[in-house]
Amino acid sequence: MSGDSLKSSPKRMGMVIHLREEKREEYERLHNQVWPQVKQRLTQSNMRNFTIYHCKELGVLFAHLEYIGDDIDADMKAIGDDPTTKEWWKKCEPCQRPLAWEGPTPSEGGQGDWWTPLREVWHDGHDATSFKE
Repeated sequence: MSGDSLKSSPKRMGMVIHLREEKREEYERLHNQVWPQVKQRLTQSNMRNFTIYHCKELGVLFAHLEYIGDDIDADMKAIGDDPTTKEWWKKCEPCQRPLAWEGPTPSEGGQGDWWTPLREVWHDGHDATSFKE
């Protein structure tokens, strides 16, 4: 069996950002109708099982996704370079308040972690059973 036919386990990723309470309804409305091109770009960039949760008591959004590709830097760059995704970010960014950020927003070319990455502490050891498109 060649090494190409063996797929590594997905990389689980968690991240957090503040949600501006006065923008909560707008953010939820946007995410009830995520643009198809944005979802397609995430799929093309090997992102799966992308989920966002809201904790009103803490005022934060928590996101989880599974990355199934082999070059996360290239896939993240493709997302960041996508004009439709940048337009989507322009709609979402005013609703969010990063934990730590300096400079222009990602939609304006800012670099770094708009969402603060979280370190995985525990996982049950089971991978998702499939990644159908």
